[in-house]
Amino acid sequence: MRLPAANASGCTILALALLTAPGAARAEGWGGSVGLASDYVYRGLTLSSNDPAGQLDLHYYGSSGWYAGLWASSVRRLPFYSTSLEFDPYLGYQWRFGQRWSANLEAVHHDYPWDNPHRHYNYQEFSGTLGYADRAFVTVAYSPDSAVETRYKFVTGRSVLAYDLALRQPLPHAFSLNAGIGYRDLRWAVDSGYVYGNVGVGWDWRHFHLDLSYIDTNGTARRLFYEDMAVRRLVGSVLWRF
Repeated sequence: MRLPAANASGCTILALALLTAPGAARAEGWGGSVGLASDYVYRGLTLSSNDPAGQLDLHYYGSSGWYAGLWASSVRRLPFYSTSLEFDPYLGYQWRFGQRWSANLEAVHHDYPWDNPHRHYNYQEFSGTLGYADRAFVTVAYSPDSAVETRYKFVTGRSVLAYDLALRQPLPHAFSLNAGIGYRDLRWAVDSGYVYGNVGVGWDWRHFHLDLSYIDTNGTARRLFYEDMAVRRLVGSVLWRF
């Protein structure tokens, strides 16, 4: 399943919920979700300038394991930027093998049509995820043409790698514990990289998922990026699936 940008460890807080929450199993046909997060956090960095972000997903699942969709979110990279939109059309394939294992391959185009006209943020990303028992997920993602904006410089068209481990433990009464850790390798962009992670609790009720997680980044992230861009705080979200 598409991991939209709020996974605690990798994308936004909503991603792990989409991947593992009860009722999220694939069904052939159309579906989607509408969400609101207190902050749009992507790999430990805020993309909404610490403000709330609305997010939307629309997708189609085929019977053979293929799927395609469009994910969107409001964005505001820095306080002096205007609020804009991100559109992520994606295509992927998921399959299961054995009784407990699953795998997912996905290609995403990240597009910012109305963002800062003096910056080119659009990029492609290709990822693979290996899952075990719907509890543990390891993801490797590669972008050949990312834009990286630090407090020191802005570069585009650079290779970037990211490695993520996401964990989910179901609890009684539809609660769950979620945790994750990741590393974003920026050696080809800024000769460095940084660590990010999260720990939190989720709750499912009918078509809704609520999440409250503490997200943190290491000292390298706080040195590389603007002071308030590297996240170290609680982030909450609510998601409605349809």
